[in-house]
Amino acid sequence: MISSPLSTNLNAPSIDAIERSLPPEYFAKVFPFHFVLNRNLEVIQAGEVLQRIAPKGLIGGQFEQFFQILRPKVALDFDTILKRLKKFFLMESLSQGFQLKGQMMYVDTDDVLFFIGSLWVTDIADLKEYGVKLQDFAIHEPTTDFLYLLQAKSTALADTTKLAQVLTAKQSELENTLVIVQEKNDNLKATLEQLETTQDQLVQSEKMAALGQLIAGIAHEINTPLGAIRSSVENIADFFDQNLHTLPSFYQNLSSECRQFFTDLLNASQQPKLILSSREKRKLKRSNIRLLEAEGIHAADDVADTLSELNIHEELDVHIPIIKSPEGLQTLTMAYQFSTLLNSTQTIKTATDKAAKVVFALKSYSHSNHTGQKRESNLVNEIETVLTLYQSQLKNGIEVIRNYEEIPPIFCFGDELNQVWTNLIHNALQAMDFKGTLTIDVVRKENLIQVGFGDSGKGIPPEVMPKIFHPFFTTKPPGEGSGLGLDIVKKIVDKHGGDIQVESSPGNTQFTVSIPLVDKLSPPSTN
Repeated sequence: MISSPLSTNLNAPSIDAIERSLPPEYFAKVFPFHFVLNRNLEVIQAGEVLQRIAPKGLIGGQFEQFFQILRPKVALDFDTILKRLKKFFLMESLSQGFQLKGQMMYVDTDDVLFFIGSLWVTDIADLKEYGVKLQDFAIHEPTTDFLYLLQAKSTALADTTKLAQVLTAKQSELENTLVIVQEKNDNLKATLEQLETTQDQLVQSEKMAALGQLIAGIAHEINTPLGAIRSSVENIADFFDQNLHTLPSFYQNLSSECRQFFTDLLNASQQPKLILSSREKRKLKRSNIRLLEAEGIHAADDVADTLSELNIHEELDVHIPIIKSPEGLQTLTMAYQFSTLLNSTQTIKTATDKAAKVVFALKSYSHSNHTGQKRESNLVNEIETVLTLYQSQLKNGIEVIRNYEEIPPIFCFGDELNQVWTNLIHNALQAMDFKGTLTIDVVRKENLIQVGFGDSGKGIPPEVMPKIFHPFFTTKPPGEGSGLGLDIVKKIVDKHGGDIQVESSPGNTQFTVSIPLVDKLSPPSTN
C-alpha cells in the first residue's frame, strides 16, 4: 500500500495519512469531491474541488458546521452513520446550497468514514453558480465511476430496471395513441380521395397528419434506447459477477509499475478515439502483431486487439516490457474490462438522455410556435453517437467506411439533425439486409457542410424515386415501416435551409444532406 495524504490544503493541520491503493499524485484529483471524517466527525481530509468551493476552514472543522445530511435521515453520530453505510447519502452545503450524492465507506485501519461521491445537479447551468467546471469531473471519471458502481451495484440495477419499466409503459401509451391516430388517418385518406383534384388542399390535409407522423416516429425510435439500456445493464452485471470477488486481491498484488500501467491504459481509453480507415486499421494491426510476436508475447493477435480497443495504436514498444512481466497480461485484460464497464455506463446515459428527449418532444409538440434555439454542434461526433447506438447491428456483417474531413462546429437544431442521421442510417442498413458496406462522407464545400450516406444495397427503382419523400409512401412490408421516415428527414433539412439529394443504382445508393453554415441567430427556414 502507498501512503497518500488526501488534503491538498497547504495550511491544513497535520493529519496522519490514510493508506490507499492509488499513487499519491492521483489521489486528490481522482476524488475531487470526497472527504474523510474521524470519530469526532471532524473533516480531516477533502478533495481539491470540494476544498475550493467550500468555505474556508473545512479541513479541521466540524462536519455539522458545513453540511447537513438530507438522506438518509440519520443522527450526526459516527456509530449511527456507520450502521447506514449501505444507503446512498445526499447532503447539502449549509452556506452555498450545493448538494453531494454518494456512498459512505468505513476504513477500519484508520477508524474513519470515507465519503466517495460527486456534485449532484439537475441542470448543468448550476455548475457555474457553484464555481465548478466540467473539467473538474473529467480527470477522475474512470476510477470514481468504478468505485461508485462497485458500492452501488444493486441500486444501479434497480434504478435502471425501473427506468426500463417506465419507458415500456410510455411505449404502450404511444402505441394506444397510434391506434387512435390511425383511425383519424383512415378518415383523412377518404377526404384526400375526394380532394385529389386540388393540390393545395391535398398538401394542407397531409399537414394535418403531422401528429400521427410524430407519434409513429417516437413509437419506432423508443425501442433503440431500451435495447441499449438492456444490453449495457447486462454488461455491467456480467462484469461484477465475474470480477467482484477478485478485485481486492488484484489491486493489492499489483506492483507499482503495473498500477501505473493500469492507470495509463484507463486514461488512454477515455481519450478521443483515433479515427482511421479500415485499410489503415488493418495495416497498423499487422505491424503491431509483428512487433509483439518478435518480443515473444503469447497470443499477439489478441493482445494487439485489446490495445487497439484501449486506444493504444502506436509506440507499443514503450509498453512491451510491462506486458511481458508476470502481471502484465492480467493488468491489460482488467483494464480492458474496466474500459468496457465505463463505456456501458456512458451508453446507458446516452440512451436515457435520448429517450427523455423523445418523451419531452411529445409533450412540447402541442405548442405550435415552439422552435427552440440553435446550438453549436459537432456533426461528426453526433453521427458517431448514432453509430454507437447501432453497434449491435453493425458489427455482424456491416463494414463502416468513414471519410471525415475536418469541419467547424455549426449552429443547428442538433436533436433534430440526429433524427436525420438515425433515419438515413437505419434505412441504409435495411436496404442492405444488414450485410454490406455503409460509407459516410463529411466534407465542407464553400459555405455548406455536406453529409453523405452510401449503401451497397439493391438500389431504388427509377419509378419509385419521385415518391420516396412523400408522407406515408413505403416499399417495406406491412408492419415494418410507416412511410414517414424520409418525409420527416426532408422537413428537418428544409427547416435548416438545407437540401437533400439522392442517387441510386444497383449496389450504390447515395443520400447527400447539405446544411449551410449560418450565424447563431439565423432563424429556421420557413420552406
